[in-house]
Amino acid sequence: MKIGILTHYDVNNQGAQLQLYAMYHLLESWGHKPVVLTYKKNYDFVPELEKRNQIGLSSVPYIIKNFVIAKGLRLTWHNVRKYLINKKFRTSTMHHASYSLADIDAAVVGADEVFSLELGVNTMMFGHAVNCDNMIAYAPSCGQTDMKRIDHYHCRNLMSSGLKAFKYLSARDKSTRNIVEELTGREVCEVCDPALLYQFPIEDYIAPSKCPKRDFLVVYSYDARFVDGEEVEAIKRFARQHNLITISPGTYHKWCDVNIACNALEWLKCISLAKYVITDTFHGTIAAAITNRPMAIYYSKEVNSSKMHDLVSKLGLESRMLQRISYDEIERVLGTEMDSEALSSRITAMREESENYLRNAIEGVYAK
Repeated sequence: MKIGILTHYDVNNQGAQLQLYAMYHLLESWGHKPVVLTYKKNYDFVPELEKRNQIGLSSVPYIIKNFVIAKGLRLTWHNVRKYLINKKFRTSTMHHASYSLADIDAAVVGADEVFSLELGVNTMMFGHAVNCDNMIAYAPSCGQTDMKRIDHYHCRNLMSSGLKAFKYLSARDKSTRNIVEELTGREVCEVCDPALLYQFPIEDYIAPSKCPKRDFLVVYSYDARFVDGEEVEAIKRFARQHNLITISPGTYHKWCDVNIACNALEWLKCISLAKYVITDTFHGTIAAAITNRPMAIYYSKEVNSSKMHDLVSKLGLESRMLQRISYDEIERVLGTEMDSEALSSRITAMREESENYLRNAIEGVYAK
């Protein structure tokens, strides 16, 4: 079958690129012909972010003001290089076509926060105007969007009418499942992110040249986080005490010893080689889990609590949570051996359930 993938494909983010690659190559390994469905992302609710996330000539004034001046030339250059690397990675490893024109038999919507209304309304994510009748939702998330926000933006009918036409519905987290069930009146199952579902042949990947040859600590957090002086010193102190180099693959932190602009597979390889991982992101946690790296997880209740709490709970990683970013907390968590066997068992169970859902959905639309 020719299967389109609708997700946040043009995002300068290692996790988004990794889950897209995972879904694409999983479908390909099953004998299908996947294609990434392209679209222009809507930023009507926060229009200034379009210039940050959709890089082009119109982005130049925004980038100069908000990155070069506000954050510095090195961070800006790092993000530009990363964007170009990610774009080349996508175009060299995956086929693309417009969602409204692509010749496809079915479309898989997800994963990532494709049902989020924080920045704007992307109607194609709810099946509207997609060039096929066979819509499958795989691990979509609403992010921080809830029913209150959906009603505030008068999107209940738009979302409901589109989702009710989906042949198969699933969700990545409990919050999204509840919302989709309320909008459609149908029972919805929970499945894992594609980056957990796909079994990456990590041993075949090559680490970027800047990846250290000696033991290192990976710090994976967006550049607006882990900037507090006391938090930074706590991480650096832990690294010093354990004779580790601090590296930041995929993002930029000027206080790290090494910053690496890399594609999603190089990023995953870096994490697989790390002595320890400190992260506050969803896909950073997944990357550490699937590579079986000792991790310390921290997340902000204001920024990403819903999806992170759900993921940590499903993976049984509550003991890897940092209550705060301090030396004693980091030492407490990373000084405790991780239960790798239990983690592996949970991942295997999630993969089996999720693979069954996706195979049944594809076979179901094919039979019809």
